[in-house]
Amino acid sequence: MDDKNKSNIQFDFQRYTNYGQDFNFSAEMKCEDIDTLIADMEQYFEGFDPDYEAYLWIGNDGHGKNGAPYHIKDIVSDMEEAEKQIHDLLEALETEFI
Repeated sequence: MDDKNKSNIQFDFQRYTNYGQDFNFSAEMKCEDIDTLIADMEQYFEGFDPDYEAYLWIGNDGHGKNGAPYHIKDIVSDMEEAEKQIHDLLEALETEFI
């Protein structure tokens, strides 16, 4: 909660990808309105770029760093899996609440 009225709530979502990446993101719900949470998640999903996210895990030697898969194609695949997980969660919330 981030305000004096405790009406804004930040949700932290965390999953592991197929390659074991500890993937997480946050979204905010305002005034106890589930639509604001879904809208914030949609905005995050629309801005998620698997190629850019993969780039962050590529070391100077052209291979995965900090526990990322060794091959670039596997890192990209992993970030595409993260994107799919965001989509699946968003779709489940939309189905349940919209």
